Amino acid sequence: MSSKPDREQIVFECLAAKGEDAAGIFGVLQEVAPEIPVSLDGSERQEIIKAIIAECCASGDSLVAVDADGTIGGFVLAKPDRIQRFLKNDKTLSLRYVGVKKSWRQHGVFGGLMKNMIAKSIPLTASVLHDNQSAMADRLTKTGFVKVDSDEKETQLRRDV
Repeated sequence: MSSKPDREQIVFECLAAKGEDAAGIFGVLQEVAPEIPVSLDGSERQEIIKAIIAECCASGDSLVAVDADGTIGGFVLAKPDRIQRFLKNDKTLSLRYVGVKKSWRQHGVFGGLMKNMIAKSIPLTASVLHDNQSAMADRLTKTGFVKVDSDEKETQLRRDV
């Protein structure tokens, strides 16, 4: 009888994303882009995504999961949800993209990132494309998000405080 060796445990911490984290976030996003899905084809599309990453890092609301060496293995890109803030006069954040490197999965990284987002004690919104291959809508629902709308393209979710 053979047994598989245990996978090495990944020790990480969740930190506020900073501008200097943008390249590491983009590297993880490149790996997970087909699952989201988000197109990174061509330099123009990559520049658009890099601008979104920079904007989310500058907002002070995004998170990264890093190991002891500072390697980024996961992220939550968030920024103020301007529509919800206008309509509800609250501090709602919109989760733009969430990703975890494949080698970091099954180590609690997604859960750790979401726990830290929820700890902000402010409403959160997210839009998940129907062709998302990571079951993100279901994952978010398990963390307390509720589906508030759906169309032919995506599902809108919200998590209140």
